[in-house]
Amino acid sequence: SSRGVSDDASAIIMKPGGGSAAGGDPPPPRLPLSLAKVAVPLLLLFCAPNNPSSSSSSSLPYAAAAAAAAAASYDDLDNHDNHDDRDDRDPSLRLMEFDIGYGPEVFEAYVQPDVSTFYRDESGTRTAESVRRRGAGLAGKFVNMSPDRVRLYWDPDDGSPGIPHAIMGPFQAVGTATYPYHKFYITSMDDPRTKLLSILVKDGQSTYYYDPLDVPNNDALTLEHLSRLTFDEYQKYELQRRNRMFDEKYREFTGRNYLALFPRSKPRHFLWNADYFGQEHIVTTRETHFATLPPSSKLENIRTYGKKRALKDDAPRLLAEYRDTDLNEMNMTLRVLSCAPRAFEIRNFLSGVEVDHIIELATDMDLDRSSTSAGEDEGDEERDDSDTRTSYNAWVPREDSPIIDAIYRRAADLLRVDESLLRYRGDGEYPDWGSDNTIAESLQLVHYDVDQEYTAHHDFGFGDINAPAQGERYATLLLYLNEGMEGGETSFPKWENAETEEGLDVVPEKGKAVLFYSQLPDGNMDDLSIHAARPVTKGEKWLMNLWVHDPYY
Repeated sequence: SSRGVSDDASAIIMKPGGGSAAGGDPPPPRLPLSLAKVAVPLLLLFCAPNNPSSSSSSSLPYAAAAAAAAAASYDDLDNHDNHDDRDDRDPSLRLMEFDIGYGPEVFEAYVQPDVSTFYRDESGTRTAESVRRRGAGLAGKFVNMSPDRVRLYWDPDDGSPGIPHAIMGPFQAVGTATYPYHKFYITSMDDPRTKLLSILVKDGQSTYYYDPLDVPNNDALTLEHLSRLTFDEYQKYELQRRNRMFDEKYREFTGRNYLALFPRSKPRHFLWNADYFGQEHIVTTRETHFATLPPSSKLENIRTYGKKRALKDDAPRLLAEYRDTDLNEMNMTLRVLSCAPRAFEIRNFLSGVEVDHIIELATDMDLDRSSTSAGEDEGDEERDDSDTRTSYNAWVPREDSPIIDAIYRRAADLLRVDESLLRYRGDGEYPDWGSDNTIAESLQLVHYDVDQEYTAHHDFGFGDINAPAQGERYATLLLYLNEGMEGGETSFPKWENAETEEGLDVVPEKGKAVLFYSQLPDGNMDDLSIHAARPVTKGEKWLMNLWVHDPYY
């Protein structure tokens, strides 16, 4: 229920549930089922006498089944939730042709435009300031290509023991923001002193692989290792092996690593263009500001679900009598702050009444020490990082009050997604979506006191090999609840520009929102979306953020 108009007055049509490929374009060729380079070693693998799953009579069909299953897994990942009926195909997608041993393939890869175009100048007339000279950090993705759980440690490189970072599940990836020349190492679960692999982070390289099964220049030993894998383990190994080879081709073509698990679909949800600095997009919403605070009796928790929550476009909004009665709708202006990563500011997204309501909710909540994810593996818990994140937070569900519900609906209009996707659905709402769950997390309310901060980090994670759709955070909406503090800026240290090596710092303003994307138009994660909350040096900072996932949460 939103209407969008860009600054060139071109009409935008919202099509909920659409994919990001151009309408009518043929899908890229699918992985051939023959998989010659997989089937041949598999024939040897499952005929090997030390494989308990094989026998002379069953090894051939088992090998063929494994090859076909691997192909089917790739095919499922490549086509899951991909729709071709959207009219917003990104113009910077380029056809990438490659062959990594499975026959010729194609992929639509995002190639970042020349920085000169960010100033509306001709390509090649300006030179980008190197983001690598700023010490701004980069995403570090660590992939476990073994069937065993292992531990990842950060190495302080001062003779002291390593600091545990994450448990890496079999054939899973974990990650963190890191810096060139940082060191990590991997150990088994039961022997933390013996390093299985030492890793030195290199400038401009984000992906690192632990593969004890592949023995360079020794095919016989490699096949012996592979012969010990189960059918399911081999499929996962082959997925990661194929992903590793694609990563190399993708980096050659785009200049960046592939941080997702290939082949990941393009974002299913809409992404606003950020073609040049200062570009503006205008979105109209019927979720107007609250001008007067309703009595507490009208601000109780929402207890309806499914279709009963839906509002027709011409229907009155919830508690309309307490909103700006002179307006039936209002405009929200997104102004481009950064083109790479894509970041926008939206002034007056919240009214003063709405901000006061949120702060009042906070007085009844117990704020806990903020934490960061310790890993993607099952059984891992969040960890309390005394140096990385020093704020306190609480969670505010959409159903907490009609005002919070209105903020979610307004955010949906801003993002150009249907509001029902930001809540639990049922009763036949979007039956083909693949999930009835919300694509958004609860609003996170965060408080920073003096000296508290959140150092440079990414909001996205790394694809679970057991989840074909690879749902990850794709958009972050920051909502500032106060102003006037010293420090506390939201910083984008790796924004691409041609004027300064300094990061882009956004100063908090009461009621202002900042939107940025963690995914690129080709489905890869955006390393440039690394950001930080600078330390507050005087006063305090209140903030809410909304994380939205693509395609699912």
